[in-house]
Amino acid sequence: MAKLSDVLAIDNLPAMPSAMARAVPLLLDPDVDLAELEQVICQDEAMTSAVLRLANSARYGAPGQQFDLRRSIARLGREPLRRCVFEQHVCSVAGGDNLAFGLGRGALWRSALAGAMAAEHLAAEHGFEQRSLAYLCGLLRDIGKLALDSFYGSSYLAAIEPQPEANRTFVEQERRSLGFDHAKIGAELVRRWNFPERVALAIEHHHAPPPPGEGHDTLFDVVHAADTICLWAGIGTGLDGLEYRLSQHVRERLSLDRHSAEQLIATVWHKLCEAEATMRGPGDQGVAA
Repeated sequence: MAKLSDVLAIDNLPAMPSAMARAVPLLLDPDVDLAELEQVICQDEAMTSAVLRLANSARYGAPGQQFDLRRSIARLGREPLRRCVFEQHVCSVAGGDNLAFGLGRGALWRSALAGAMAAEHLAAEHGFEQRSLAYLCGLLRDIGKLALDSFYGSSYLAAIEPQPEANRTFVEQERRSLGFDHAKIGAELVRRWNFPERVALAIEHHHAPPPPGEGHDTLFDVVHAADTICLWAGIGTGLDGLEYRLSQHVRERLSLDRHSAEQLIATVWHKLCEAEATMRGPGDQGVAA
């Protein structure tokens, strides 16, 4: 049986680009100096292209004008800029197919984007002030699937038994067979990327958030609910299917009844389609469904 350290030790795991590593703490700083951020972004061609593309899109641009990087950063503002840069990094590492979970090209990236949008919406709806943090955690929540795909490829389901037992979730089946799950792998991966520990914990708990009590964090509830909404919407469902459960305490705290869930699913689909209209996906060929 492979150990968690074995999965994380393989050579072809995605690395954090140096420019992105410097950009992350700046992007999470509400008082970031945009001039300093410009100096970091301009060192990375992919980040620069993403910012320029968004700022000059029909959504933000002006007819007959083209904005350089400095003016693009100023035009977008902090929140759209944060989202743009975070999305670009996840797009660069999660844009391919994922044999371990049976996801086609771009499907994991599409699920990441939808989860980020759902998390941001839930954060706003329930008074969670750090919306950009919720967005980031929703975006990164399934990043552990990349490591498992790199290590196992198409043999992953066989390693954890392809038919989960009755009343056992997919995550429970992973833990039973391997001793860890894709959420734990994802948390360890972002720790390697030097993301804040709170981000790692939100990823680690995104299928099983701790119940209310000492140290309870609404961020975990928001990311967990966002992940469930994506599954209910049919976004990013792979060979693991719908073998997950929405925690009862999250359902109650966030008032996620059938009506509110359906409304949020519709909102996420609308935002996802809108985003895809203003950006190019992996390989500059659009995000695969």
